Amino acid sequence: MYTGKYLLILLLNVLILMINLEVYATKSNKKNDTIKIVVHKTLPLPIIKKSFPSKKKVEYQGSSRFKIGVCLIGKNFSSIIVRIFCSLNSINENRNKVCTDNNRYLSINAMAKDYKVKKLSNFFKKYQMLMIVRNPIDRLISGFMQLCYYRIYLKPSEDYCFGCGKNLTCFINNLQDELWSVAENKKIPDQFFDYHYYPQTWQCEYYKYKDKYKYLKYSEPNMKVFYKNILAYLKSAHVPKEHLKYLKKFLQSTKTDHVTSSKNATNEYKSYLYNNTALLKQVCSMFYYDFIEFGFEIPKDCIDKKIEAK
Repeated sequence: MYTGKYLLILLLNVLILMINLEVYATKSNKKNDTIKIVVHKTLPLPIIKKSFPSKKKVEYQGSSRFKIGVCLIGKNFSSIIVRIFCSLNSINENRNKVCTDNNRYLSINAMAKDYKVKKLSNFFKKYQMLMIVRNPIDRLISGFMQLCYYRIYLKPSEDYCFGCGKNLTCFINNLQDELWSVAENKKIPDQFFDYHYYPQTWQCEYYKYKDKYKYLKYSEPNMKVFYKNILAYLKSAHVPKEHLKYLKKFLQSTKTDHVTSSKNATNEYKSYLYNNTALLKQVCSMFYYDFIEFGFEIPKDCIDKKIEAK
């Protein structure tokens, strides 16, 4: 009788011990998760050494006639660049011709292969590749305003804002979590998010070809300078003078439907971000290498934090 009683007590003690261990493990995991979240909010997001080619993105466009190419990045004048390259590839045809996916490629390798260049080293000698970059904060706000605030071109069922609606803080927190998940190989990115929101140093196989690109800075307050640089780039590729005149007129007269920079709401959201020091520091840590690699000025409130690459 006593043996059965003691056995029952022993089993109860073991059960209690297991429950306590589970509770401790749960608390420990929660603590570790909390530490991880804090670390992620303060450490610079690294430049990842991988790319995510997708038929949804098709980020490269070229012109074999003029020996130039471009890597397209969302919110960086990409829709206009597509039309410019379309015009270069149909220079003797109707200038109002609708653009197609001709001369669009998943990778630089695919472009080189189509242009009958066997070695990439030879491709970069023959072709001048362009990458247009933008202040990371301006780009982030532009993407948020287009897809979350105004929802331009989106169906009611489509959501690219993590369910945050017009809440910028919620959006930035969720985007930061997603970027770290991708950096830690826990998630394969959605290509629409990738194209519009992810760091520019994650685009265009930058980690491999950063020294092969020519860079132009896109800044909406300084569009005259930007247009001048675009036309100079095309002139160096020997685009005919008459076509350069056409493109100059095209640039000066064309705006896309999803331009949001001049809208009052955009300025309000931008002001909100710059006046929210904690949120601004998060954004600086997310796009730290975009600031550093492309020479954009880091906001003073972020410098005070002394964000340093590890």
